[in-house]
Amino acid sequence: MSLDRATLEALVREVVKSSLGASSSSSSSSAAAAAEPDPARCDDHCAPPVRRERIADPVEVQRVVEASPSRLAQGRVGTRYTTKAYVQLRAEHAIALDAVHSRIADDFATKLGLIPLSTKAKDHAEYLLHPDQGRRLDDASRERLQKQGTMGADVVVIVGDGLSAVAVEKQAPTLLPALQSALKSQGFSLGTPVFVRHARIGVQDEIGVILRAKSTIILVGERPGLGTGDSLSIYTAFNPRLGQDNAEKNCISNVRDLGFPPAEAAVECAKLMRRTFDAGGGGVHLVRPTRDISRRVAM
Repeated sequence: MSLDRATLEALVREVVKSSLGASSSSSSSSAAAAAEPDPARCDDHCAPPVRRERIADPVEVQRVVEASPSRLAQGRVGTRYTTKAYVQLRAEHAIALDAVHSRIADDFATKLGLIPLSTKAKDHAEYLLHPDQGRRLDDASRERLQKQGTMGADVVVIVGDGLSAVAVEKQAPTLLPALQSALKSQGFSLGTPVFVRHARIGVQDEIGVILRAKSTIILVGERPGLGTGDSLSIYTAFNPRLGQDNAEKNCISNVRDLGFPPAEAAVECAKLMRRTFDAGGGGVHLVRPTRDISRRVAM
């Protein structure tokens, strides 16, 4: 005897329903009894059970999906992703992996007029496995920076490849000149910008100390997420010193066209630096308690 698809699906549903009901009846009977109102004990105040309706407006769902790069309304087949969603997930994971292992072009620093420097990390593998090696310059770079860098500037801008060279190559050519222009409009003196290969954020501390800069700003490739290998971050540090605590620094993240557009991020960063100089420090120094809180603490 052959069964058509509709009949077969109906049989499967009945079997699953029967199996689930038999296995959970003993454990859920007391909970179900507590959840269901007892007609003998209910008065007029008993509310009818609430039915949860499934939202099925395809137009509204599509609007929500298109409003965010987040993985929304992916759908499922049983307990797993749909094939389309799974393939997309793997593709976006590949983008993140490619970004982490990407390399900056050899002529990148020259094209942007940056002083080329390198950290103590001998290669990309060592950079990924030993983060501390990316927080200090190698001897040759220290010597070059002392000879070619600008001493005593208000701000030194640093470009570092970080964990996504792709992001730096894509965003820095637009962000760097916009940031320099915005900083100058705020009245800051700028040192010659530098580029650091195999850079971690902490390398800005040593560069600031060597150049005796009042502050440093590093533009660095972010640790990529799914499908977001082109995102860059800006970290600012005032009165730099070796091992400066991150609580004294500020970060503007997700700098890319789909997130915080580079031109807008540059203006915001310049305003942040003005606030930092006025407050005499960044990070927690920019947080000031309100008058009411101060009065309460004093009491």
